[in-house]
Amino acid sequence: MSFTFAGIMQQVEQSYNNTAAHTELKAMMNRNERLSLYFTIDRYGYEAIRVESKTTKNFAYQINQEAFAWVMNYLLKGETEDFNVKPDAVAKSEETDANKFRKDMLKLFVENGIGNIQFTPEFRDRTGKLTGVANFRYGTILFFMERDEEITSYLRERGLIR
Repeated sequence: MSFTFAGIMQQVEQSYNNTAAHTELKAMMNRNERLSLYFTIDRYGYEAIRVESKTTKNFAYQINQEAFAWVMNYLLKGETEDFNVKPDAVAKSEETDANKFRKDMLKLFVENGIGNIQFTPEFRDRTGKLTGVANFRYGTILFFMERDEEITSYLRERGLIR
């Protein structure tokens, strides 16, 4: 015989309070904190960054184009104005693989020449992993993903790794 909780527990779809995350992130920016972040697909299926600073533990912030531009303007110029950013206007990602999303974001940065990305040499990195760090005046973006032939070839062709 097999037991379940069907009919006992209500299935409530959980949602993430991205407005609170936005407010916290803006407060960190207003304190001129140096942010450390990485890209991911959160557990709700949204494109997001995980962000932290010396004073704030890491949390998720779901992003859309406007939120991405806002975060990048802070990292590059220290600007905190968020007039066009609507933290609740995010849509579920078509991408479900966080590793692929990170690869796509890394390629976006490489192709646009944004950030001086430093890569951990393969012999120093974790087995099968690729790690890169882009430093900006107001923070750091970490890129970490599975090391596969596609991304390795892409970065070698551009002279970014050996």
